[in-house]
Amino acid sequence: MDYELTNEQKGLQEDMAKFCQGEIAPRARLLDEGPKDKVGEIIRENLKKLTKVNYLGLGLDIHYGGKGLDLVSQCIAHEELAKACASTFLSAWSSAYMFGAMLNLFGADEQKDRYLPGVVKADIIGALAYTEPDAGVDIAGIKTIAEKKGDKWVINGTKDLVTNAPIADVFLVLAYTDKDAGSETGMALFIVDKDTKGLSIGSPIETMGLRGASIAGISLKDCEVSDDSILGGESGKGFDQLERILEIGRIGMATISIGIGMACMDKATQYAKDRRAFGRQIGKFQEIGFKLADMFTYNDLGRMLTYRAAWGFEQGEKEAGILASCAKLFASEATTNIANWALQVFAGHGYVKGTDIERLYRDARFCEIGGGTSEIQRSIIAKDVLDKFMS
Repeated sequence: MDYELTNEQKGLQEDMAKFCQGEIAPRARLLDEGPKDKVGEIIRENLKKLTKVNYLGLGLDIHYGGKGLDLVSQCIAHEELAKACASTFLSAWSSAYMFGAMLNLFGADEQKDRYLPGVVKADIIGALAYTEPDAGVDIAGIKTIAEKKGDKWVINGTKDLVTNAPIADVFLVLAYTDKDAGSETGMALFIVDKDTKGLSIGSPIETMGLRGASIAGISLKDCEVSDDSILGGESGKGFDQLERILEIGRIGMATISIGIGMACMDKATQYAKDRRAFGRQIGKFQEIGFKLADMFTYNDLGRMLTYRAAWGFEQGEKEAGILASCAKLFASEATTNIANWALQVFAGHGYVKGTDIERLYRDARFCEIGGGTSEIQRSIIAKDVLDKFMS
């Protein structure tokens, strides 16, 4: 792999950085502090702003208005958005990737035609609903059931922690279609529009960080959808489809980690240059300088692991999924450390509510949880290692 960015990638990086710092970053604090009923409006506005650089179509098929960029190029753009506003990144990622890319990969042509052009233009906001209160990462443990009745499917169940739920126009909902068949062949993902009878969306959930990302639970009670609402048109493939998108999705979670880490480092470095104590810049004290050095190193290592995993997916490498877990694990835990060091550089001034570094500190903690916890990533990596050396 050549780690040198192409001229096109360098141009993408510059354009995204300029746009995100000018258009998105100034609204990050407003998203963090604003009331939930206003936050959704701001996120919708931000998603519309991102259409100016076709961000929502980075990885989608050109036929549907996307750019069709490779995963490494997508990571470059994602980092700049996450650095400017992690909440906006998470919302955009949930719509364009967790919903849009899922449809792009597995959807039938008529399903893609119906939704993807709207997703690219932010006229349609998508969401993926798969976790449940009693299941979490245990996908096989979900209780949502879809029963076939004539030419309709009737869905009953509850989903929680659905990113974009309060502002979504359409959901991908995971449900059992044949409980006896088990998770691997007995599940399907259903496309459910927000105005479908029987679908209700809960109140927005207050979170510690990433407060700008609208999150809520949804309930489906005798929710009727047509046979052609099954993603790809064939029942029994939901588990594999979800596993695939979550596997590649770890790249996105690694990227948001790097973006937050870079924002922390930039702000801590600037503060270390501006703040003076005992007659000199505090950055010239070894204790502060070493923290800045570690921040740079951790960010750079996280980025290299992420690019390596992204490139592996592009090349069709068998190990790409494991590399994505490695990247997500390292980058997320690195960002927790980076945010902690950055707060330490700011000292008491960083502990004040409403400061950028206080917000970033809270946002960073999500990275070790979202997209599969650190414990889950270690389990995935350990299983792979053990399988390789089984006699």
